[in-house]
Amino acid sequence: MKFTPYLFLFSLIILRTAKAQFCFTPERPQTGQMVSFTYTPQCTPLDADTTLEGRYVRYGTPAKMHISLPTTVTLVRQGGDYIGQLYIPKKDVMGTMLFFRNSVQTRRTDLNNGLLYVIPVYDADGKIVPHAVGGQASVFTRSHFLNETGTRFDPNWVVTLYQHELLMNPDLQPHYWSDLLAAQIKQRKPGYGPVAKAGIESYIASRPAPTANEFTSAALLYESLGDFPKATAMRERMKSLDPAGSLVQKDRANSVRNEPDWTRRKAAYQAFIQEFPNSPHLQGLAVVMTDGYFKNNDIAGLVKFIEPLPVAQTDLSVLNTIAFQLADEKRSLTEAEFLIKRAISVFKGQPKPQRPGSTWEKDQQTRSRQLMNTYARALEQQDKFAEAFPIYKDVIPTDDVDNSDARTNERYLICAIRTNQVEAVRPYIESAVQIGKANIGLKTALRDWYAKQPGNNLAKADAYVAELEADIRADKRDELAQQLINEPAPAFSLTDLKGRTISSSAFKGKVIVLDFWATWCGPCVASFPAMQQAQNKFQSDPNVKFLFVNTREGGPMQRIYNFMDKHPYNFVVPVDTQQKVANAYKVKGIPTKVVIGPDGRVRYRTIGFSGDPEATVEELALVVEMLKEGK
Repeated sequence: MKFTPYLFLFSLIILRTAKAQFCFTPERPQTGQMVSFTYTPQCTPLDADTTLEGRYVRYGTPAKMHISLPTTVTLVRQGGDYIGQLYIPKKDVMGTMLFFRNSVQTRRTDLNNGLLYVIPVYDADGKIVPHAVGGQASVFTRSHFLNETGTRFDPNWVVTLYQHELLMNPDLQPHYWSDLLAAQIKQRKPGYGPVAKAGIESYIASRPAPTANEFTSAALLYESLGDFPKATAMRERMKSLDPAGSLVQKDRANSVRNEPDWTRRKAAYQAFIQEFPNSPHLQGLAVVMTDGYFKNNDIAGLVKFIEPLPVAQTDLSVLNTIAFQLADEKRSLTEAEFLIKRAISVFKGQPKPQRPGSTWEKDQQTRSRQLMNTYARALEQQDKFAEAFPIYKDVIPTDDVDNSDARTNERYLICAIRTNQVEAVRPYIESAVQIGKANIGLKTALRDWYAKQPGNNLAKADAYVAELEADIRADKRDELAQQLINEPAPAFSLTDLKGRTISSSAFKGKVIVLDFWATWCGPCVASFPAMQQAQNKFQSDPNVKFLFVNTREGGPMQRIYNFMDKHPYNFVVPVDTQQKVANAYKVKGIPTKVVIGPDGRVRYRTIGFSGDPEATVEELALVVEMLKEGK
């Protein structure tokens, strides 16, 4: 048999796939056949492993790489070897690539030194089929197969594969020219830039009528080389070739997105859908417009926009977010109900994918709960408690209170109270309180309901809730006890916004909570509603004092007055203009909260705001109570 150069080169490729570790029968498999293979892990990274599995992808032409879906193949151990079988479909497949891994510790792999293990396809004459070699390179460059392994492909090997494919099948150059050049650019060999540019120009010049895809590929290659003028020139040639094509649509879609004037953006969007009614950019633009109507507070316009919107362009997540915010803020409730009902209708009409992922069912259940939770919130805020209650009952994981949400639990209880069904949900609600899945609103509602029951009063209700919380409060107290400090509390004397002198000496024997803040500090301001709640909790206690020390303001005093005038906080605000008090109390950043005990010593210090107002109130209240008890 004559041994041609391309056969020699291909033989080198096959030899590099570690025959000692991997072999298969038939030796020259064809489409429609079952291939049996043997893998020997000896002398590989999996030599000592016993729980092995194979992962494989089938590959074809670059245009058919959508078939390259990673799949597991079962291995059967026979002595020191592992046996497996793979079927080669009759259509579109030019080969299969595999790697092997520990099925439990999946990052333990044998990748055949980065080349993977290959089963190429042959024709009826026993010749390697076109794309059997180039397709291997496409697995590395056009699929995500290696992502599972956390490794990257070797551009030198990819270039070798592409070059061998084109040596054997020169007529396949239109399939591989851009991928080969891209791989050569990644090699970054000396002089690669001019060589790659020459390759682009040569190929485009050789084409009697370059296609839009070829111009796009050329533009991308020029961009990767940093030659943006030539990339732009290629795109302009493509636009002239296809005035309604993807690049023109992309530019027009971007102009809609970037239009700052809302009225002009709406007009630009209408012009776009008239000109490109089937554009793939319509879905993204629909999200932009939905968000635009909401941000411009045109809720009636949003409803008119959503009502005729095709299902394919309706983003459930965006609708759910907007509907929930409207419902939570108790505004445009009729519109919020319409939006969430629309989202639920679209969700229920979605077909099951032909190849659903392993978590599809679970993900669908999560999405359904999110949508229905918003629907219940919209109903509840309209006082439609009887309609909201059964929805909350389905949404809440009543058999898994550990994974419940405190705010949703609160709304569930409120609906139960308003529909006289508290006894039915009481065991669940009590469990939520006991494990810390209850916010202040829930506990207040539960206490007030309990106080109204026959034979009860507010004192008994307080004791009832306190008993439910006893264990978790004890655990939290133990945790906070470990965080208590014991440092001297420097004396201070400041003037507050009302001109009064605020002196530490006036608060001897009391617990003092100092909150260091500034008007420009976002987390400081965000924590104020919670701090108001904490202050309210002790408003009748003469032995607890809250002081909100403005420091590091860096601006005119009037800014502080303006801020307090705009907000309904009844805070005492001493002003630390020289930051002397902040420095004395070791304030490294704001907000910082410092608690001084009755003994006049600093016992607690925390910086920042977690974003959880309930936790902030609970933590400060526990610290204050512990210090009052002499802890």
